[in-house]
Amino acid sequence: MLFFTICHINQLPEAHALGDSIKSFHADAEFYIGLVDKKDRIPSNFKAKYPVIDLNEIKIDYLEEMAQQYTQSELLANCKPFFAKHFLQQSAKLVYFDCTTLLYSKIDFIEEHLNNYNIIVVPQLLHAGVHPDEKQTLNTGIFHSGFLALRQSDESTRFLGWWGNNTAKKGYINLCKGLNADQLWMEHIPNLYDGVLIIKHNGLNIGTWNLPERTIDKTNNTVNGQVLVSVNFKGMKYWADYKKKVQQYAISPTLAFYGLSNPKNKKFGKIFARNIRKINSFIDKLVDLI
Repeated sequence: MLFFTICHINQLPEAHALGDSIKSFHADAEFYIGLVDKKDRIPSNFKAKYPVIDLNEIKIDYLEEMAQQYTQSELLANCKPFFAKHFLQQSAKLVYFDCTTLLYSKIDFIEEHLNNYNIIVVPQLLHAGVHPDEKQTLNTGIFHSGFLALRQSDESTRFLGWWGNNTAKKGYINLCKGLNADQLWMEHIPNLYDGVLIIKHNGLNIGTWNLPERTIDKTNNTVNGQVLVSVNFKGMKYWADYKKKVQQYAISPTLAFYGLSNPKNKKFGKIFARNIRKINSFIDKLVDLI
């Protein structure tokens, strides 16, 4: 099983913390870092302990166009299918985690599932009537792209080609237009492709999006009675132990080479849309009380 993540230069410490956690449970597994930048721009004070593959080493036909139209965060997400295609050529089984993730137990069950399935996706939510705003995931995506597992197969290759074509051309983050970088395209996977497993595990890919429905017991390393497998700290206040793991890999701040900070000055539109969502949420709650 080959593991990989993708990141900017400034996220190399997080990527290394992820790699360390993977190696602690899967000592013989390969772990690669896909860098959405150029390796020669990594500060000299940072010594990578895991193989780093940058954009110059994989084939993205639309890279120049993508870099000129996507923000840095959009570009990072939209390069995922291309790195996945590259690494899947090297291993029969491939597992992706966001670089902000930490593994807390083995994932042998994922490897076993890949004997029978081509693609494994994980839902954002697993329990009805628990999350305070279930409709939010209808905008951001039913499945979360912070985790993905693939088996080397023609079906997986077709999926990555289709996914990459969409992220290359329609990978903006614009929820009002039904776009959320790489993630919303995953809605189609169970319908368009064969051998897809929707894995329902309370301890896999914990994040801000599902914390309201998950009870984490760090003493027993469980979540809702199941083993705690992984936590994605993106947008979440870091746990003390995770923060320590990241801080041991200090790096000098570096501006991203690819992508735009704000290509179309959408700040006002985003603020307006956010306020509209707040109003709609208030109206929904008011109607429920009537």
